Amino acid sequence: MVKAMRELGKVDYTLTKKKKKGREFSRSLYVVEDIKAGEVITEKNVRSIRPGFGLHPKNLSKFLGKTVIADIEKGTRASFNLIK
Repeated sequence: MVKAMRELGKVDYTLTKKKKKGREFSRSLYVVEDIKAGEVITEKNVRSIRPGFGLHPKNLSKFLGKTVIADIEKGTRASFNLIK
């Protein structure tokens, strides 16, 4: 059993060139409707879509229900800098 565990290798989370290139095909959070400053983010105006250059979809629950600090145009990558 111990021998089998050693053969599994070690975990490595660094991004290789191949992984970085594949990032564009992953999903991320984007604003899909114009949002005015002071409005609350909902599932209606933010979605997980391709390409993967915005926030990771696992952050959706942290993003929903937050208030926007400035006007945001449709197509903008989601970022924690956009919310209070």
